[in-house]
Amino acid sequence: MKTRKCRACGAVYTQYQSFVTWCSPECGAEIAAKKVAKIKREEAVKVRRADKVKKESQKTPTKLEGECRAIVQELARIRDRNDGCISCHMGTNYGGAWHGSHFRPAGNNAAVQFHLWNIHKACAQCNLFKGGNLAEYRPRLVEKIGVERVEWLEGQRQQVKTNVPYLIRFKEVMGKRLRRIRKQLKGQQ
Repeated sequence: MKTRKCRACGAVYTQYQSFVTWCSPECGAEIAAKKVAKIKREEAVKVRRADKVKKESQKTPTKLEGECRAIVQELARIRDRNDGCISCHMGTNYGGAWHGSHFRPAGNNAAVQFHLWNIHKACAQCNLFKGGNLAEYRPRLVEKIGVERVEWLEGQRQQVKTNVPYLIRFKEVMGKRLRRIRKQLKGQQ
């Protein structure tokens, strides 16, 4: 017979059978309870994942597009966090809400609605009440990303029908990217 260390309490005991890894019935019950709890946790995780997949698959394309747009707009606001409004003189000390403003409107231009060249940080005044203030937006955008990229954005005329699997995958990938960036920013503070 071999002497072993109990997996539950750490006491040394004499192993009388090869499968016994505990020193007393109480320690055996404790080990069994831990195994059962681990199995239940794993099953709960599987159920939550299945529920999440089911819930995502039941969303309408419009709802998914809105969620994807919100993620990309937040990415643009984070990218431009040290810049002022793209459309006006408003600096970073603006006390109001910041938006992710589209140069080419998202509704009419599905080809570039999620493209980060098309989305930039803007103050609520310009984005909501001045329709994006495009007269000031374009020159500042040319200055920021270059005339070639702006002309490329303006040239995108194709109509794109986004499907649900694409939107789900896009949301998953960009959401992961957003969470990673948030975590990095939190670590810098």
